Amino acid sequence: MKIIVNNVFLTLNEDETNFKNKLLKILKVKEEDLIEFKLIKKAVDARKKSNILFVCSFLVTLKKEYKFNNSNIKTIDFVENLEIPEIKMKHRPVIVGFGPAGMFLGLYLARANTKPIILERGKSVDERLNDINKFKETGVFNSGSNVCFGEGGAGTFSDGKLNTGIKDQRIRFCLNEFIKHGAPKEIYYEAHPHIGSDNLRKVVKNIREEIISLGGEVRFEHQFIDFKKDENIIVKIKNHENEYELITDDLVLAIGHSARDTYKMLYENGMFMKPKDFSMGVRIEHLQESVNFSQYGKEYKNPKLPVADYKIVLHLPNNRTLYSFCMCPGGEVVASNSEENSIVTNGMSYFKRDLDNANSALLVNVRVEDYYKNSPLDGVEFQKKYEQLAFNSQYPYFAPIQRVDDFLNNKISDTLRKVTPSYKPGFYFASLDNLLPDFVIESLKMGIPMLQKKFPFFQDEEAIMTGVETRSSSPVVIPRDDRGFSSIANIYPCGEGASYAGGIMSAAIDGLRVGDFIRQKYKK
Repeated sequence: MKIIVNNVFLTLNEDETNFKNKLLKILKVKEEDLIEFKLIKKAVDARKKSNILFVCSFLVTLKKEYKFNNSNIKTIDFVENLEIPEIKMKHRPVIVGFGPAGMFLGLYLARANTKPIILERGKSVDERLNDINKFKETGVFNSGSNVCFGEGGAGTFSDGKLNTGIKDQRIRFCLNEFIKHGAPKEIYYEAHPHIGSDNLRKVVKNIREEIISLGGEVRFEHQFIDFKKDENIIVKIKNHENEYELITDDLVLAIGHSARDTYKMLYENGMFMKPKDFSMGVRIEHLQESVNFSQYGKEYKNPKLPVADYKIVLHLPNNRTLYSFCMCPGGEVVASNSEENSIVTNGMSYFKRDLDNANSALLVNVRVEDYYKNSPLDGVEFQKKYEQLAFNSQYPYFAPIQRVDDFLNNKISDTLRKVTPSYKPGFYFASLDNLLPDFVIESLKMGIPMLQKKFPFFQDEEAIMTGVETRSSSPVVIPRDDRGFSSIANIYPCGEGASYAGGIMSAAIDGLRVGDFIRQKYKK
């Protein structure tokens, strides 16, 4: 008999060897009937800073069947492994994009013996890392190889956070696959699991190698530029040497949310898409030590505790919402532009999360009516407007910054104090008021004083705000039907770029979902 036992508590002073005794007491079973137990979730409850607790869940195997009358004891609601049957098809499937959605769909289809062809406009992860480091050091930008484009997608350089709000039985399968391909084993049970950008490079390479070992292909610097729909789908691709075509019966668009030229091409080819709400704002950096002290109190240096994070959602009097996104403890703010002469910020951490600053996006919701004119791509143009405004030709690819106190007092900063900005290649002092929509600025100035009352570390007005963050999600939806098709049959929108995901885990799950769509199509 296998069950899940939730809400097993452990104090900071207790040893984890106590877990067995705690489980026996909760279950009221004999020790010889407890075959094994496995930690599947470990969270910190720091609401009472005088009594910080770990709250844990376990997968428990018992020798015989029992009936339990305890709300903390549940049946298993996840799968550890997937049985993927062989799929027989005439032409090899083509996947556009090798981010989390494309990777997990590639694994699925490779294990189904379809020998998928994966097209990635960017470079392999090692070459990509060289280009990103060169950009940080010299300001030389490569529009084809950057934080957005290349092996592993944007998630490779954004901490590798795996926490998600979706409910899907296959989440444990995805965690197991990440571990199998080189991720730290801790992600299996951490309440806020993260792989770390350093580990992700190894993981994505190992996933690629498995796909290739099963007969699949990953073609780097091969950009999907056009298609024709006839009896089959004819996919047009461009690389450094030439242009060529592939014939397929199944084309998957796992393009990510920054492939703006691809959006445009698809729209011009008649694919139906809709504008959607998204968000814009800034990155805010505090000293990580301040966040730790705020969240943990006197125990903030306890080595048993993870580096502290935070989550914010404020519903403001102006009917906007201010919220944190992609909070990166002990990390850095990174350049995430995919086009020349523009500034976009994001955040990342390495697995140890041991750098001086905590950073998070502070975002404000943008509604369709804020930008829509006559095209579903108007949201893209709205984003580009502010990304280009943030670019200063006197300081190419430097990001605009402002201290919180100066932002609230409508002053341009001229010095740094406690917090040193982590963004590279560099920064310049500016008024963020001029670089974001008025309603975003209004919401930030309304919300930050409210946060100062709730979170002690927000009272540090010497924290740094870095602009601009515009790409937390896609500004368009590419709808699909119950077969997974877009408005054009046998073309499957997938992942973040089509607005079916909002992070690494949800994108990976959507890749598996599209795999199911394709399997159902060929099921006899």
